[in-house]
Amino acid sequence: SATVLLPSEIVKAKTQVIVGASSSTDVVKQMMKKQGIRSMFVGFDAQLMRDAPFYACFFGGYELNCYLFRTYVPTMPDELNYFLSGGFAGMFGWVVAMPFDVPKTNVQSAWDSKVFGSYFPQMATIVKERGILGLYSGLGPTLMRAFPANAALFLGVETAKKFFDDFLWKP
Repeated sequence: SATVLLPSEIVKAKTQVIVGASSSTDVVKQMMKKQGIRSMFVGFDAQLMRDAPFYACFFGGYELNCYLFRTYVPTMPDELNYFLSGGFAGMFGWVVAMPFDVPKTNVQSAWDSKVFGSYFPQMATIVKERGILGLYSGLGPTLMRAFPANAALFLGVETAKKFFDDFLWKP
């Protein structure tokens, strides 16, 4: 997913930090002028460093939570299981991934970043200047968004999956 998501993540990060009126189109034009097509892939290593632990914990946490709720709260309705498991999985994924996300965002919003090699120096700078807790900047709002967004996501996915299984795929 890093290869597919990366260009939009970079444009978003740069657009968010520009002061004054600037559109995403203007940002893309500036990126192409400064670094060419490489500008669409700066911080590729940073994206991988954030995505790998996030998705491992996100999907693994979801499956583990579903299993634990089915095992220890067998009377829980499936829909509530999906909702709670999805919410907790999202929060768990972000707690693990946040220290990788903060330097990723800094690398992708900078205009002088490289495709590879800017991530670890940026992480070291954050730790040196703000301490290890600096890598968790923005965790509170991220967790507040993570639970409802991912609870709804997994409830929707599981409900749609059940619909397709029950009504479309059965002979």
